[in-house]
Amino acid sequence: MLDFVRRLFSKERGLRMIWELHRRGRRSHLVGSVHFFPYHFRGSLRHHIGGAATVLLEGPLDEAAMRKVIESGRAEGRASLSDALDAATIRRINTALGVRAPLLSTFQLYRELLLGDAADHLGAELKGMKPWMAFLHLWNRYRAKDGWTYSMDLDAARIAAELNKEVHPLETIEEQIEALDGIPLDRIVSFLTNVEWKSYGRTYARRYLHGDLESLMATARVFPTFCESIVDRRDSVLFERMTPFLEQGGAVAFVGVLHCRGVTGLLRARGFEVTPLSGR
Repeated sequence: MLDFVRRLFSKERGLRMIWELHRRGRRSHLVGSVHFFPYHFRGSLRHHIGGAATVLLEGPLDEAAMRKVIESGRAEGRASLSDALDAATIRRINTALGVRAPLLSTFQLYRELLLGDAADHLGAELKGMKPWMAFLHLWNRYRAKDGWTYSMDLDAARIAAELNKEVHPLETIEEQIEALDGIPLDRIVSFLTNVEWKSYGRTYARRYLHGDLESLMATARVFPTFCESIVDRRDSVLFERMTPFLEQGGAVAFVGVLHCRGVTGLLRARGFEVTPLSGR
């Protein structure tokens, strides 16, 4: 009974977005990773990484790489994402982030004369950011507020380091930044304007936990990063770069889950036997 209660309240889950890859008697694994999530999979990750010789990550996760992303997301003097949003959407975002509308007190009216009204507070926060950086800033802030504080990529990198595994990124940070620059502004605006965030997040999490890739892809079609520069162009790049390691066997590759349908199709065409695992 005590074990059941612990499992009930635990933030750990078994990994179901994972495929076993066989070719010429050699075995590897492909994991569809979630960059941020309300649960973690550290037990499953430790199991699969522990049995691997090589760990492949989508890109570098070191501090220098993250600084480059932040620097590349700056856009001084350009129109900000908030300029493309209507007042109703800005109010909805403020509500989702827990930013309360100001009271109409004398003090507040005086403050607004100096700092602008509540609808402008969001705009001030996003100024100087490219639209994709502004969106990620908003979305990650909301997800953290809603408990999405776990990162499979970071967990995999930490576990691989603890176990002294050989780690290789499949892309450079410059390539990843170029992909982010290609996210269309209209997709960002459409998501922020039309999608109910909490419902979207719950559906996405449920379908990921069930290992239902096709339903997850259907859910994610409205998300801004479900676009050519982020998904379509990169599927073949990730596939080609991971293939030499997979052919040697003993590799576990982590790529964003939205790449898995394209990558598994390419692997089958190359002669790999691709088998979904039920999770552990």
